Amino acid sequence: MPSKIRILSDQTINQIAAGEVIENPASVVKELVENAVDAGARHVTIEILGGGFQLIKISDDGSGMSPDDAVLCLERHATSKITGADDLFSLTTMGFRGEALASIAAISKTSLFSALEGSPAVNLEVEGGKIAHVGPAARARGTTIEVRSLFYNVPARKKFQKSPAASSAEITKVVTQLALAHPEVGFELIQQNRSHFNLPASGGEDFLTLLKTRADALLGSDFLPSCRPFELNEKSCEGKGLIADPLFSRHNRSGQYLFVNRRPVVCFPISYAVRDAYGTRLGSDRHPVYLLHLFLSPELVDVNVHPQKREVRLREESMLKYALHGAVNSALGGVETPSPAAAPPEGRDFSSFFSQPSYPDFSEPLTLKEEEGPPPSQELNFENPIQLVGLHGRYLLVEAASLPAVFFADKQRARSGVVWIDLPASEARVQFDALLKNAEEVPVSQGLLLPATVNFSRAEAQLLQAHLDTVQKLGLQVREAGDAAFLIEGVPPFINASDVRPVLMEMIGELQNLEREKTRSESALRRLAAHLSRASRSRGQYYQLEEARQIVEKLMKTGDPLHCPQGKRTAYHVTEDEIESYFTAKHKTS
Repeated sequence: MPSKIRILSDQTINQIAAGEVIENPASVVKELVENAVDAGARHVTIEILGGGFQLIKISDDGSGMSPDDAVLCLERHATSKITGADDLFSLTTMGFRGEALASIAAISKTSLFSALEGSPAVNLEVEGGKIAHVGPAARARGTTIEVRSLFYNVPARKKFQKSPAASSAEITKVVTQLALAHPEVGFELIQQNRSHFNLPASGGEDFLTLLKTRADALLGSDFLPSCRPFELNEKSCEGKGLIADPLFSRHNRSGQYLFVNRRPVVCFPISYAVRDAYGTRLGSDRHPVYLLHLFLSPELVDVNVHPQKREVRLREESMLKYALHGAVNSALGGVETPSPAAAPPEGRDFSSFFSQPSYPDFSEPLTLKEEEGPPPSQELNFENPIQLVGLHGRYLLVEAASLPAVFFADKQRARSGVVWIDLPASEARVQFDALLKNAEEVPVSQGLLLPATVNFSRAEAQLLQAHLDTVQKLGLQVREAGDAAFLIEGVPPFINASDVRPVLMEMIGELQNLEREKTRSESALRRLAAHLSRASRSRGQYYQLEEARQIVEKLMKTGDPLHCPQGKRTAYHVTEDEIESYFTAKHKTS
């Protein structure tokens, strides 16, 4: 019987490895720039054409390679970073697996030029992982690698890549992270023959000063003034960085830059520890903005847990979390102050009533403050048949019998009891439907008396530019106004002028999510509309009775009156039997 098991060819093995290490053009840039930094480069130039699919060219002034090393570096698991397994637990370099160059060469047409100090340069031409030419070249000390026609021999992979514009934005984000990771190294990013930034190499200043200079150049003019210095000094852990004032927080984690031993990483224990240190300074739905460098003993960090080195695993995690909590709290002033978003409204907090998916969980008898609704003697019958019972903050209480059957899952129970209507969720539903309707026709927008200028990081600005058409369909009149800045001249009618900047920042976070998920344009429009509709009313604001009634009237005309754009229920039905059984049970236990 013939054998079913066979050894894969070298080409297949390299393409499989490339699938793990090289996700997109930005992955190529990350690996090659990290190699340049490990080689001691003081300045790195990144040139991009066609979002990286046409050309990625990385030039550095590092130590360079001899001809023999240049040939050997293209072999799988060939590296100068480690010599044995024990070295994995004391890593001080960015790269170490020795897979990057072999993986890149396997799916592209690659040229390599390299020279040692005082020695002739060598040139290698590689196509599909096979060396086609080795010969002399002319260049000073350092290395230049040109990657052309990325994914040319794996069309199935290329078909699932982002657009060149979106890929360019992702490359800018990666280079931004690397430039923040190494603020003493000079970086120049050139895309489509246009220089996006040229950051000089620095030396002599202390690390925090270098970091501030680099952050000011890359993260927008608003970032640095909003931040406070962060310092952590423990036996096995040091930290330096910048943490933003709570008022500069976001609804997502897009403004968080975390580096462990100069490596840009995702580490949830650290992120949660920083968020926890803010305490009541932040609302429950907000996330802090920060730029943090942590320097840990190499034996306390395991970086060999992700093919692209994005995640790390920590030893002595509880010690680090405790130290971070104290350092962040100290940087913020040392005394927690409740934020307005986190403070409950005057009187009893009714949020516990809505913990169940279908109807409120009655843990206490319902009481409404007289001033939160009209007195009992006031007639609540409007021309519209909706019968209002009362209003408490963001919730409207309506007689079930006056609502259409669409509000009830069980049609037999529809005529009894009351319905709690979540007004912010309902208003978001109304605005969502209006935004989608406007996107299909002429976007409705109200001009701002004084146009607002919003500054972004370089990566955020490029991402917004790539999606500007979609954003404008939603009624946001946005145009470029300089280096990483945009002018906001009009917004949808339900957005206040004072909310323009936070709304745009939240949309940037959603655009980043869409790029990671490779969302199609029509789905992206709905996602952005759902996100924008949340800006109709913040959780801390409350409603007048007539305003609430109008929202419910509009809600009943939407495509899905039972759910907000994020899928949360807008209405909770409680029957008379359920109310009666609750009070009977309370009477027996009292």
